[in-house]
Amino acid sequence: MISQTGIIRSFNTKDKTGLITCDLGGDIRFDAVNITGACQPVSGSLVEFIMDDSSNKLQAINIRFI
Repeated sequence: MISQTGIIRSFNTKDKTGLITCDLGGDIRFDAVNITGACQPVSGSLVEFIMDDSSNKLQAINIRFI
């Protein structure tokens, strides 16, 4: 798996999911449980993550703020 970078586009505090706009193009879904550290996702935050498609849906995992 290769690390990617992107910017948090949106985050829904109610269901704890959001979207990251990848630097390589496109958006990827994420769940707050996949964020390392205690930071709250905020639109515009720069992140590094791994793309995971092992559960038949593409999502960001191992998300960390940079």
